[in-house]
Amino acid sequence: MDNSLPAAGIIANLPDEDRAILASYGAFDLLPAGGGLIKQGKPHGKLFCVISGRFEARREYDGSHDVLGPIFPGDWIGEVDIFDPSTAICSVVASEPSQYWSISREKLEEYLNTHNLPAVILLIGLASTLGQRIRGITKKLAEQTEKAKYGARGFEDPVIEDDSIRSAADLAAAFLRQKDSSKLK
Repeated sequence: MDNSLPAAGIIANLPDEDRAILASYGAFDLLPAGGGLIKQGKPHGKLFCVISGRFEARREYDGSHDVLGPIFPGDWIGEVDIFDPSTAICSVVASEPSQYWSISREKLEEYLNTHNLPAVILLIGLASTLGQRIRGITKKLAEQTEKAKYGARGFEDPVIEDDSIRSAADLAAAFLRQKDSSKLK
């Protein structure tokens, strides 16, 4: 088992020594094919880095699931829960035997407080990842809204076809409904 963080993704610019220090704050583990890393609807409170193998993000419903996308070595997952602890909006499952590294929010905070310069690099990488994901979701929502506006006359709401944005659309719709109902009071 490889117990080192790869010089890839959000920590590609960290020197070997700083990656080794960061690695010491977390734990390396293995999952067999089909093993669950994150369970939809459950909190996990961890940040993960895929070391080897492959995972997939899945949106589960009624005993079935849709695959939202693959997750490869060097990819980081769980950053949303680190910054905004809540329940997971999808599951992450190993699609083949896989190794990963994880760090709890508490250990990450300890690392951030004691290793300032590498911590800044890590946080910028996490913020960049979050920004890219938000931009991608926003783009898909805009495309779906345009489709609904110009291509589906008679519908009040846009049709959200892409499961990777369905949760975001559901949250936005619930927020707007709540905001509209508060105006009626």
